Amino acid sequence: MKQTLILILLLTLGLALNAQAEALPWSEQAAAGRDAKALESMAHAHLDQETPDPTQAALWLESAAKAGSGSAMAHLAWLHAEGLGVKKDGGQAVYWYEQAVDAGEVQHTLSLGWAYLRGELVPRDRAQSEDWFRKGIEADYPQARIALASVLIADAFGGQAPERALEAEALLQPALEAEPQLVSYFLARLYVEGIGDVERDMTRGFAYTRMAAELGHAQMQGWLGRMYADGDGVEADPAEALKWASLAAAGGDIFGNRIRLELEATLDDATIGEGRRRAVEWAQARN
Repeated sequence: MKQTLILILLLTLGLALNAQAEALPWSEQAAAGRDAKALESMAHAHLDQETPDPTQAALWLESAAKAGSGSAMAHLAWLHAEGLGVKKDGGQAVYWYEQAVDAGEVQHTLSLGWAYLRGELVPRDRAQSEDWFRKGIEADYPQARIALASVLIADAFGGQAPERALEAEALLQPALEAEPQLVSYFLARLYVEGIGDVERDMTRGFAYTRMAAELGHAQMQGWLGRMYADGDGVEADPAEALKWASLAAAGGDIFGNRIRLELEATLDDATIGEGRRRAVEWAQARN
């Protein structure tokens, strides 16, 4: 019994010491001897408090970053970008994002690519932006392919560098397996709208629109409803058109809702009932 009481007391003291350690203020002495993971844990302890302390968190994160933690570097970059616990400093944000990428956090090639493209943290530099997206692509990060492709599609859609829409097409295909909903959305747009030098191809446009719709993309569900209503790229099917338009409307798509209202105003009751039944059946199968 006595040993049990001693054990409970030791456990209680240990928990108390751990609780105090969670909110330990940063100092060189407190940080000394701790590994990167422990230093980062201290930072998150300050961020997770009922009243977060980003100033203390930034100090612990900087120590963790200097100890080699890539995730700490990225968190520190974010704090500098937002001005939380440290002075808002785009140059420092970019510096720490660069360090994070070098430490293996390849997802932050996107943070840098968008930073240079938008000119929010650093002066706008399109060449630097593309370089960072390409660094992500070289590291086999599918989202970097999608990011650069989306930029090229936006350019071509606006009449700039129409030939690079073909480059966007080539970038997207290898990323389809990793991000099927988003990639099928962009490919559908390329083929349905015929953006830039990519020729309009409704057979392929329908296939990718259907893929994105089946994966739950509300806008593509609206597009698919229109295709079935008009027989564009597929044989017309009013009930199937209403099914997809109804699903798009349920997902908040304004275009899809407009198609739904048009169809319900013109179709007979039996077709409306069939379209609604198919929509419910699809939604239930998804759940």
